[in-house]
Amino acid sequence: MGNLKTRAAASLAGLLLSAGLAFGQGTALSAAADAALAARGEYLAKAADCMPCHTGDKAQPFAGGLALNTPFGTIYSPNITSDSDSGIGDWSYAQFVAAVRDGIRADGAYLYPAMPFDAYTLISDDDMKALWAYISRLPPAGNVPPENTLSFPFNVRLGLLAWRELFFDPERFAATPGKSADWNRGAYLATALGHCTDCHTPRNVMGATKGKDRFLGAEIDGYWAPAITTAALKQNGWTADSLAAFLAGGAATGKTTVFGPMAEVVHDSLGFLTAADMTALVTYLLDAPAPADRPAPALRSPLAPEVHARAAALYIDNCIACHRDGGVGEGIAVPPLKGNPAVVASEPYDVIMVVLGGVPAGGTYGAMPSFAGRLSDRQVADLANYVRTSWGNAGTADVTSGMVAAWRATAHVPDYGTQAASAFSCPEVGGAPGADGPDPKAVAAFTAMMAGGQRSIPMLLDAYKGDDSDAGPDDMVDALTAAYCPVVARSDAPDWQKYAELARFTLQAAADVSRRAKSGPVDGHPIIWAVPAGRSLVMVEPRALSTAPACPADDGTSVPKVLGAAATALVGTPRPPVAGDAASGLAETLWGQNPKAKSADVANALILAYCRVVAAQPGVSIAEQNGWLNDFGQQVIRTFQLMPARKAAQK
Repeated sequence: MGNLKTRAAASLAGLLLSAGLAFGQGTALSAAADAALAARGEYLAKAADCMPCHTGDKAQPFAGGLALNTPFGTIYSPNITSDSDSGIGDWSYAQFVAAVRDGIRADGAYLYPAMPFDAYTLISDDDMKALWAYISRLPPAGNVPPENTLSFPFNVRLGLLAWRELFFDPERFAATPGKSADWNRGAYLATALGHCTDCHTPRNVMGATKGKDRFLGAEIDGYWAPAITTAALKQNGWTADSLAAFLAGGAATGKTTVFGPMAEVVHDSLGFLTAADMTALVTYLLDAPAPADRPAPALRSPLAPEVHARAAALYIDNCIACHRDGGVGEGIAVPPLKGNPAVVASEPYDVIMVVLGGVPAGGTYGAMPSFAGRLSDRQVADLANYVRTSWGNAGTADVTSGMVAAWRATAHVPDYGTQAASAFSCPEVGGAPGADGPDPKAVAAFTAMMAGGQRSIPMLLDAYKGDDSDAGPDDMVDALTAAYCPVVARSDAPDWQKYAELARFTLQAAADVSRRAKSGPVDGHPIIWAVPAGRSLVMVEPRALSTAPACPADDGTSVPKVLGAAATALVGTPRPPVAGDAASGLAETLWGQNPKAKSADVANALILAYCRVVAAQPGVSIAEQNGWLNDFGQQVIRTFQLMPARKAAQK
């Protein structure tokens, strides 16, 4: 089922390395390896058709050198014998697995998709061990294949980053419920070991097989690999018996005789299948499911197809060079996006802030630039939803362009240390009739309200929306910031504190506007809670104030257990309410004791510890309980919000 030559695809370790590569150190299986395991590996290697693609000279099987003709140039299969100089004799099992199933050769470079790692990724762990038991014991044969002759840009392996992101999804074979054991075994033989798709499916301009055209036939080295869809096989009169006879011996009475590359596949691979496996393969081919209409990464994404397509393109254009395909990062300098708690957090503010504001270099990681000037609100939203839901990430695709606009508005607050911050000049609002921006009359009215003590952001947002129903999220944040700025400016606080207070207020306004712009249900917290937002925090109000505070379990889920225990010991059992200065002191103390902890975890550990104190107070009204906990939480979170500016002012 496939072409011998362009099925660069048909090699087990195909294209593991280019000719002339110096191999990394590893270990081969010892001579005492289980002979039965190696024998099973030999059978699997034949089912996977390894030898033909890794044999340029029949006198040196598996020694590589076969020219694999592709639309992008010629690739020569590598030597996979146990020769230490030109083969894989120094490879470890882990390096072998990485090459065969993940398409990453021993030196870390990416393999070309001519090697069917997109099929071999389905191979089970047990079969990989058996394959290694056999391959690692192949007799050494010294042979250095010629250099590949690929045209630009296909000779640049980094170009494979985009290919992998769009078309490769590492996974293992999973049985289809409701299908027989024979059918599932046949599916495994056809899609994993036999990689029938690679020869009988046309490819797109990037060399990836077209999912929706699977098994519809393709041109292979001047021969046509015919359609082998279930419909095509039945239409052409193939039965289970005739198809089994053809695949096993290359001929079927009254049908046809095999020729071309398929003759080698029958002779070197399919002809060795056991009767049971041949029955399973035929069972599957005569009942194969309809092909998927999208590549695996897009198929498994919760994003709509058109959104996934443009978001993947954004990731490739802006992020993949550093964060790599699959979001795995690059050592300790570039943190991974896959499985990153900040990426999949219940609130997406961290991702939005990082994309818009960038990240300065610090500790072990390098700097990340801001993309605020490069990406639109919709593009940032698409990108955020993509990284939160790709590569197995279980985040929610709930970022909207309106939410991004709200956070983009926070960039209008001047950074501490700039001339604008030093002079603390407030933004002018309004201008010519019809000019964009907040309504100056509404801003003036809000300034008066805030000066009188009304600082409730939700209430102010409701009032502004009522005054200007067409206001966008960025206008709403800008309006509240502009209104609060004169109030802050009139205080006697030093400039750094004025800036920090305005920045705190603006971030909180963006968080409140974001929740209004969020797609889908809004996640609530049972009590007041700190959520990361870039290099700062924002406060999330409890979902209800009409019931007693529901303190989260102290089981390490909400905050790290060690930090929770330290917070409990530090808070003790005070009689509420705790004064604001005392709450700030607790925050600074616990932070000092745990300088490597995340500020949100420190704040929430204290809130959780105090919540249990409040809940234990007898004869206290629900209103008092909520008031005590909210006042404490606001002060703790505010302490961390102001801390960076305070430290900067002290330098």
